[in-house]
Amino acid sequence: MRKLLLSLVLLVLCTSLSARSLGYGVGFYGQNVEAEPARASSGAEFSLVYKPFLLPFLNPSLQVKNAVGTEMDGEWVAPYWEVGVSVDLIRIIDHPFNFLAHNIIAYTPSVSVAYQYDPRRNLSLASVGFSPFKLSQKDFWYEFFSPFLTYDLGSGELDSWGVNLVRYTFFFK
Repeated sequence: MRKLLLSLVLLVLCTSLSARSLGYGVGFYGQNVEAEPARASSGAEFSLVYKPFLLPFLNPSLQVKNAVGTEMDGEWVAPYWEVGVSVDLIRIIDHPFNFLAHNIIAYTPSVSVAYQYDPRRNLSLASVGFSPFKLSQKDFWYEFFSPFLTYDLGSGELDSWGVNLVRYTFFFK
């Protein structure tokens, strides 16, 4: 079992590196925790992304994220770890945001669903997000003003909400 798992990981990594499908991202977020407003935080979000395909619509990618920031009292925290799937709904080349870049850039709005763990509260959450302003090329993504909601998996109630102000993802060559 161990050899099989190691072989699969190596195969995915080799394929990913040659296909420009493995990348890393940095973003800036703000998050409000409904039940505990003092736990509201803002800071940086770091991610690893695996994009196996380049489909014209419903293009999936896997993401692992970690946030690091400060709470309302200025204390440094890691408010969440997240593993999930993001799906680009459509890929449009002729769009009104072309003035932002001198190269051809695709407009690829996306939705995401993820499992999120909050180590501060030992809490498992489900996260849903929407990235209405996502611009893509083969080597990078830019995302702006992406809202997200998290739900407590135990109670099913809204736990927190927030926004990723900007996120930059770069894919290895």
